[in-house]
This record gives sequence, structure tokens and C-alpha cells, in this order.
Amino acid sequence: MWMEPIEQADTVLIVLGVAIAGGFAALFAMRNRYAASADRMQTNLEQQRDYFAYLSANIDGPAPLLPPPGRLNPLQLKAVQSKLLEWIETIGGSHRDKLTALCRELGLVELELRRLRSFKHGERIEAAYHLGVMRPPECTGELLKLLEQEGGEPTAFVVARAAAKCADSLDDLYRLLRLLAQYHPDARRLIADIAASSSLDTAPLYARLLRIETDETLLLIALTGLSGRIEAEAFEALEPHLLSGHKEIRIKSAHLLLQYPHLLSSERIGELIRHPDWEIRAAAVKTAGWQQLESQLEALVQSLTDEQWWVRHYSAKSLSQLGFSGFEALCEAAAAGSSEHGTAGELALEAVHEELDRAAAEASRETRQIPRYNRLNFTFRRIVGEPGIRRHAN
Repeated sequence: MWMEPIEQADTVLIVLGVAIAGGFAALFAMRNRYAASADRMQTNLEQQRDYFAYLSANIDGPAPLLPPPGRLNPLQLKAVQSKLLEWIETIGGSHRDKLTALCRELGLVELELRRLRSFKHGERIEAAYHLGVMRPPECTGELLKLLEQEGGEPTAFVVARAAAKCADSLDDLYRLLRLLAQYHPDARRLIADIAASSSLDTAPLYARLLRIETDETLLLIALTGLSGRIEAEAFEALEPHLLSGHKEIRIKSAHLLLQYPHLLSSERIGELIRHPDWEIRAAAVKTAGWQQLESQLEALVQSLTDEQWWVRHYSAKSLSQLGFSGFEALCEAAAAGSSEHGTAGELALEAVHEELDRAAAEASRETRQIPRYNRLNFTFRRIVGEPGIRRHAN
């Protein structure tokens, strides 16, 4: 039957109105259910207030924590679980171990293990999260199986963190890292963070990876995880990776080595200053400055003419940290003018002025710094001879 355009529009509007009304009704129903559930949870928490007070008073004692008296119904058990998980997340050491033992005695670990085998994906992920909070070591194997099933799904990271928290052996962590590296090779920083959530010391595992692994993703995870911390065995395993065919591995290995320059010979640092990768050269000249390695003065002077701006920049900054000899070298570079790369003289002159400004500020605060400033200023005027410069400390 033919309908006029206006009638068709009315029909569409009616259908849309019904759909919108239905959507709002569903939304209100969901909100009401959530509010009712929250009210029930709060009621059950209030009922267990005395029990929570008992836990707080006895958690420091030597005796194990006892479960609440009587039999708990599912809602009461859920309320107790929510409070225990909240506490476990905020404490560590023996206190956390006592709460985990209590969770096991209450049957919460077994309950979450059953939920981990549920047909519902959301329930499995929630169970994995809860097990991760409780950290029962006996659940690591089940969690690793679930992690393998998750594959490339984003929820794999939830399962992986839970498995890392439960793991009580480096072999379990190694298996976890291999699975994540296989399915999520681009999430190296997140993977290293997940491994760090374990109660195990990961440094020996990373050292092992650096010695035996050829997989680039696993090597990069190990290098990322070691950032800021080096054990002797890991330090020794870094050297071969400076010759890696993968540039990022070479750079990360060099950065880790340079975090501990006192373990490197002067010759080795000099080799890094002359490394083919400019990122490594830049890191090496920067290290020579903050470590005040005067033995690298000539290498830093040569680096002022490096083809890469960052290497030249850090060379000038580092020379200014090498005391009077570094300052004198900067003045000579400034007097020589720009190199074939255009900015060496400018960078040196800028570093000279910054050092003179610092010395002048120190001399204005402390009279004993005046001789140092005068010496620097005299050297500057003698070598650079820049007209119009008048610097006098009073």
C-alpha cells in the first residue's frame, strides 16, 4: 500500500521513539539493578564489621587469621572477599601471606579456580584477576593455560599479570614471557611491567635471556626490564649485544652499560664514543660528562665535529663539566669557529657562555668563588677574544 512521504516520516519517528524509550527503560533497569546490588553489598559489609575489626587487630600477631564464625551465604562470602582483596592489594610481606592463607581457608581460591574454567569469557577474566590479587602459587599453571588460550586478545594482559603475581619460579615467568612475546611482540614495555609485578627477582631471568635467547622480542623485553638495575651476571651478558644486527638491541645494551661507567674501562667508553650508531655515541659522550671522565677530553673535543647534532650538543655540555681543562678546550673550539657540519663553534661558544654565567652567579653568592670566575673569564678573553665582553665579579 502506498504511503505519503509525511506518513512514512511519522512511522519512522514512531519507531525511533519506541526504540529510544526502550533504550532508556533498559538503562534505568540496569542502573536500578546495580544500585540494588551495591546496597546488598554494603549491607553485608556492615554485617561483617566486627569480623573486619578482628582481622585488623590480629593481622600483626603470629597466629593464623580465623574465618568468620558460622556459615556464610554466597552474598556474605562475596562481601568478605571484596574486603580481603582490597586489603591484599595495599599491603605486602607476611601480612599479605596471612590474608592469602585466609582466602584459601575460606574456599575463595578454589571458588575462583572453578570460575576460571567457566564457559563465560568475562567470568574467566574476572576470576583470573581475583587469583592474581590473592597470589596462590598453585594456580600459576591454570593461569598460563588460560593465557595461551587468550592468545592475541587484549584480555591476555589481565591473565598474564595474574600469572606473574602467582608465579613462584623463574621457569613459570619464562613461559609467560615467551607467550606474551609470541602474541604481543609490540607491547614490550607492558610485558616488562607485568613481569615486575611478580614477587620474584627477575634480574637472573633477564640475564639468562641475554645469554641464551636469539628472539629479538625476548631480548628487548629483557633489556627493557633491566633498565635502571644491573646485576653483575646481566652486566656481563650485555657486551655481545653491542654487535647485534638489530639496532634497538645495540642501543639499549649500550645505554644499560653506560648506566654503570665505573664497571667499564676508559678504553671501552672511548670505543662507545666512536661507535657507528650515533645514538650510542651521544649516550657515551653524555656519560663522560656527568661522570667527569677527564680521560675522555680529547674524544669529546673530536666529537664536537660529529656529523650528528645531538653528539655535538652533548659533547659541548660534557666538556663544560670537566673543570678548567674542559672549559679551555671549549674556548679553543669556539675560537676555531664552525666545523664542516656548521655548529661546532656555536655550540662550544654557547657552552662557554653558560659556564661563565654559572661561575658569575656563584661568585656573586660566595666571594671564595671569585678567583675561579676570574680565571675562567681571563681564559675566555685570552683564547676567544670576543669583543664587547666585560665580565667582572664584585
